Amino acid sequence: MKTILVFSILFSLIALPALGELTDADLNQIRLIVKEEIKPLKTDINGLKTDVARLDGRLTGVEKQVTDATNVTYGFIALIVVAIGIPAWHRSFETQPSKDTERENPDTFAEAETVYKSAIANGEPRHKVASLTSQETGVPIRQIWE
Repeated sequence: MKTILVFSILFSLIALPALGELTDADLNQIRLIVKEEIKPLKTDINGLKTDVARLDGRLTGVEKQVTDATNVTYGFIALIVVAIGIPAWHRSFETQPSKDTERENPDTFAEAETVYKSAIANGEPRHKVASLTSQETGVPIRQIWE
């Protein structure tokens, strides 16, 4: 028991200086150490800012390239649609009323054929001819074009 008491007193005496306060000299020394440690960190932060700015510039360039590639793709799609669609659309106006319609309803077909030929003779555009013929005779446009 005496041993425990002696050790307790001894440890208390050793820990007594730890309860003391920091002096102004100690605080100034700590400030100096912190300032010296912060200088390399500031340099690293400035380097990181430069790297981020460079990467941001690269990213902007990549975004522009992707946008340009997308626009070119849209242009090619439109070109393909036009290249395929216009000839097919144009061909649909070049045919006269079909013979099937003539067999089913000869009077109506004859009237449609007359209207069709007169519209073509008058210089009407082919896309309007089928519409006019259909309106005047009642023959569906698809049957007129076949």
